[in-house]
Amino acid sequence: MPMRYRFREVLASLPPEKRRSDGTVSRFLHRPLSYPVAWALLNAGVTPNQATYASAFLCVAGLALALMPVPVAHWAAIACFFAFGTLDCADGTMARTIRARDPSAGSGPWGEWVDALGGYIAYATILIALGRSADLVAAGGVPGPAGMIPPGSWTVVGAIASTANLVMRLAFQSFRVVSGDSGRSGVSGEKRLSEEIGITGWLQPLYAVGLATGFLPYVLVAYAAVFVGGGFITVARLAKKAGK
Repeated sequence: MPMRYRFREVLASLPPEKRRSDGTVSRFLHRPLSYPVAWALLNAGVTPNQATYASAFLCVAGLALALMPVPVAHWAAIACFFAFGTLDCADGTMARTIRARDPSAGSGPWGEWVDALGGYIAYATILIALGRSADLVAAGGVPGPAGMIPPGSWTVVGAIASTANLVMRLAFQSFRVVSGDSGRSGVSGEKRLSEEIGITGWLQPLYAVGLATGFLPYVLVAYAAVFVGGGFITVARLAKKAGK
């Protein structure tokens, strides 16, 4: 079957502003890996939305694996979340490559909704999965004050972190609607921080390192603090802007 898209078309699809918005891990790991994945999927007839569905499925599968009290299942969960990170970059690359050839072939409201939903599913599942993995680590003993937390509590911490992060993301979107901001305001600092440390950022390698070293509960505490604090700050700025 002849190739529908050339690899150089895929490489040329990333605009400068998107390149600048990528976090470090995404820029040097997921983004480069996403190009051959996007190229292969496009030439196999896979649509960007279908790629997004697959990435959301990987996140749900990762959470399901993290529910198992077996270490190898938790490593498989990390692999699922890593694959999500690459596919999350690939689906956008696919959509931009298609639009570059045919500007009328935009994703439309449905495509934007699917992409947003995939992101929400990812942030919900990975932080809860991280909590489950932290409980697995805690069962084997954790040095320091985290070792005094009752078994099973880390899943609750993961759920709190997940909820706070979702609130922060939703509040940020609401801020942009209220203010008409294109993303250049002070609130976008929280957005950039989320890209740097989030699921396609440092969260994945820190998840793996924490699981390997036994310090995963401390990783979770740090993320819960960042997302809870970021959620309060973003909501406060939204309230202040809406009240003007």
